[in-house]
Amino acid sequence: MPSWSCLYCTLINDPFYTICQGCGSQKPMDKKPTKSVGSMVPKIITDTVRDVSNAISDLVTIKERRPAHNFVRVSHFRTPLPNGPFVDGQSNNPNDNQYPSTSTFFVDTPQVERPNRYENVQDAAEDPHQPSMCSKITSTLKKEAKKKSDVIYDDIIKYCTASNSPFIDDQFLHNKKSIGVLHFTKNGVKRHEEPDFLHWLRPSQMFTKDGRSFPWSVANNPRPSDIEQGTLVGDCWLMSAMALIAERPDVLDEIIPRKQYSHYGVYQIRLCVEGKWKVVIVDDFFPCYQHTNSIAMAVGRRNQLWVPLIEKAMAKELGSYSKLHGASLTQGLSMLTGASCVNYNCPPVPINSDDVDTFWALLVSSKESGFLMCCHCGAFENAVAESEFRAMGLLTNHAYSILDVVYEHGHRLLRIRNPWGQFVWKGKWSDGWPGWPVDLKQRLLNMRRDETGAFWMELDDFVARFASVTVCKLRMDWSELRVTQDVGSRSDKALQMIVTETCEMSVTAFQKGAFNKTDNLNDLMVCVHRTAGDGRVGELVEMSSRIADNHFTIDEFFLTPGEYTIVCHSQRALLAHKKGRVNIVVHTRFPIFAEHIALTRKMTQESLHQVIIKEGDVVQNTNNGVVIRTLTNKFRGMIIMADNCLENKYLHVGVDCSHSMNIQSSRGLLQIVDVVPPLSRQVLIVLSTIDDSAQYRVSNNLKTLVHHKKYLLPEMWYEAAISSPPKSEHYPPLDLTTFDPIHSISSVF
Repeated sequence: MPSWSCLYCTLINDPFYTICQGCGSQKPMDKKPTKSVGSMVPKIITDTVRDVSNAISDLVTIKERRPAHNFVRVSHFRTPLPNGPFVDGQSNNPNDNQYPSTSTFFVDTPQVERPNRYENVQDAAEDPHQPSMCSKITSTLKKEAKKKSDVIYDDIIKYCTASNSPFIDDQFLHNKKSIGVLHFTKNGVKRHEEPDFLHWLRPSQMFTKDGRSFPWSVANNPRPSDIEQGTLVGDCWLMSAMALIAERPDVLDEIIPRKQYSHYGVYQIRLCVEGKWKVVIVDDFFPCYQHTNSIAMAVGRRNQLWVPLIEKAMAKELGSYSKLHGASLTQGLSMLTGASCVNYNCPPVPINSDDVDTFWALLVSSKESGFLMCCHCGAFENAVAESEFRAMGLLTNHAYSILDVVYEHGHRLLRIRNPWGQFVWKGKWSDGWPGWPVDLKQRLLNMRRDETGAFWMELDDFVARFASVTVCKLRMDWSELRVTQDVGSRSDKALQMIVTETCEMSVTAFQKGAFNKTDNLNDLMVCVHRTAGDGRVGELVEMSSRIADNHFTIDEFFLTPGEYTIVCHSQRALLAHKKGRVNIVVHTRFPIFAEHIALTRKMTQESLHQVIIKEGDVVQNTNNGVVIRTLTNKFRGMIIMADNCLENKYLHVGVDCSHSMNIQSSRGLLQIVDVVPPLSRQVLIVLSTIDDSAQYRVSNNLKTLVHHKKYLLPEMWYEAAISSPPKSEHYPPLDLTTFDPIHSISSVF
């Protein structure tokens, strides 16, 4: 039997299914001649319940069939009826046969021409070989992305209107795969379950906490207290970010450009996914508990849909709701705003008063600039420490929103919100604290009691219990440039920029396809250089740390007018021949011009040399013209480079790193010997961590000798000298095809 395509959602189903596994529609029926009445009785007796509709349909000619939508409902258990508001033209009963769900299917479908498959829309092609580019204002890029999405949106509305049917997103089907395996805690026990206890319902079919007190709407004067995190998915990072967006109507308008309630359930959500703007189209079917018909994921109080719609768009982009579990605050804010997001660690213990003052100045400055802020409560493996935090009303390894920062009567206070909407701080300045001054209690507490899950906390208590603060530097009037680059291939590109006015700049890098991954990632190091007059890679201006993360940001720095080059290094990509793609986002106060240029081996080498010269330490500088540098700053590992400034003698260098731990070598061995010619420079070895999450140790024992001979000497390393081919200058031999950009000899001047 061949596979069959659903007439409603176009899903290709296996031949043994009679019901579409995506939308619940019935398998298309073969056209058969009208049967006699006598054949009806045995067929109904022998067929299963799901085939009853086939038997009845076979008795009726095509012309006599009822038009769409005549649904036949499979046996359904009794559940509480929804108490939500009525919607014109829609039934509130989840057991009703008006709309398809996981428990209904079609007898027939309308023969209306379907629109083209609706794909997610992004603002620019991902071709790394783009021509010259100019950065644009953020709002302009968003409008361009929406323009492309509107074409698809209009086609869907036309189809739904012609067929008088709700929109079903065939890119994110209503099945278990779209939910994924759920990871949640119940009664203190961590559980991993298949979502068999959930089914998909439209808003008018749901049971809600607010009943019919409010009509269904996309947004109704949103506020942070509208957001309640579900219990099945650990996406507090997203809920905390949305709580901040709720206080910025201008930002929410950009995320959801159409705020009218859609009768057909078609919505556009604008997100910045891995550094690229996309308009994601979703329907309004949401996972609900079968026994209560209440929504199982994030809830928008006062019957608002903006909260579950954004969460669903995120889940669609990642592949399932379960993949929302355990991402970071920077990812949540970055996806919602497209802005650069930076993590700042709280002052370490023991706390220094100067560090706390500096940290407070950072918070105040960020608030006055209109930036969005979230915070992360410290993670503790110690069960005792976790219970102590819970006793004070805090959750470890949990994300919170920072709603306000104030200085009152000599007290530095932060307004913080738990996305759960409950379980709040119980210490000083909490709602029940008896030490509140009367005037402050009236102004700061009584007038804000409608903010569920929010509480005040003094700065000293905050830095003692929270690990970090994430600042989203949202500036709607800044320009941005978003490009894609390859790493680890022979066609790698560099980004060359022209800056015409002195301006601030930040650079963010996203590894494609690595949203919530923490392992098996390429290590990246992004460097910004001046471009020398002869086109070479010049002085290092700013760089990121070498980091194996799904994304990171180089915080703001100033650039004067001139030409600059951005080079992206990946040591792991070279060692493991592991290719990858990186989205680079450049935010600037003023527009800049840029283009991709070929990243030659010489440019890679020049960039690395400039990094070592600026950020490295000189460990040996002899009067006879020998300079040895090591780089450990911003580099998890070590790079050793040797300069031979002598005119007629050779520099013999031996490096022994055999006592290192969790370290791999770019040379394949931890003991090496090289001969550096006169007036030449060489990167001797690059040591990088094997496991980036584990501790490591780098030990190096250097031995240098200036000699008139240009080949390996036994006195440097006897075994290397006798085991190498005659007239060898390097041990182990240099792999000129793979590591030539790193270890090849270059001029010192």
